[in-house]
Amino acid sequence: MPGPKDAPRGPGMAEPEGVSVNDFTTGPWAWVGDPRAVMWCVTITHGITPLEVLARYGADASAARLLTRQQAAQLTDGDLPEGSVLQAGQLGDWSFCLEDYAVMGQMPGPLSALSRGTETFSVLRGGDGMNGFAYWRDGQCAERFQPGAPSTKPHPPHPWWDAVQERLNASGEEYPGLVPVLEATAHHIGAVLDTDTLDGPLLTLRLDDSDQTPDPPATQAPQPPDGWRGVRVSARPETPRLPAVRQAVNIPSALHTRGDRDGE
Repeated sequence: MPGPKDAPRGPGMAEPEGVSVNDFTTGPWAWVGDPRAVMWCVTITHGITPLEVLARYGADASAARLLTRQQAAQLTDGDLPEGSVLQAGQLGDWSFCLEDYAVMGQMPGPLSALSRGTETFSVLRGGDGMNGFAYWRDGQCAERFQPGAPSTKPHPPHPWWDAVQERLNASGEEYPGLVPVLEATAHHIGAVLDTDTLDGPLLTLRLDDSDQTPDPPATQAPQPPDGWRGVRVSARPETPRLPAVRQAVNIPSALHTRGDRDGE
């Protein structure tokens, strides 16, 4: 089986600087396989701000505070109603949202809203060992599958299944986890969602399940709009041609509209 250096790549497919396909436990990808984080979900959306990301989940974005991941963990009090702690930040032209111990970012309502007029990725590490990947564009699901599970392979064309599976194969690991999945996304968005970014201060709030954006009405499978800027879908799908990767940065504090309240 070919290793990372032997895997075919087109123009713009160079590895992120300082990142190895097999670097699963240290460096930028350490958060992905952290055994203390048994369940998480992350979405990445193009062209909207972190505040708008929170609003599209259904939250009152003006209630967000800048908290670290460790501080945000204090909001998961078991006495509170069921819900998610959302942490949003920015990666160049893209914005992301992380949930620990929650899965709103895999639900059709938030994903439909997030991807309205743009494109959104969702990656889930399931607490039961079942992981998930979804790609939505313009309010509709284009691909959804469990990485590495052939029984969940979508009907063709499935360019993201192909891109993810190529990296899973290139890892050379029997159970490579989700690092190869996030690498495929990183090459498309041109940024790495790294450990330092997720551990730093991010716009944070708690959203009850009853307040999340409701599921959209059932529709037919989406067709890619003319001139769509995302992955090209054709009769013979190809691995997307992707830009060089730059390091992710924390969201500027200027995007925080209310500041830390009451000394928080």
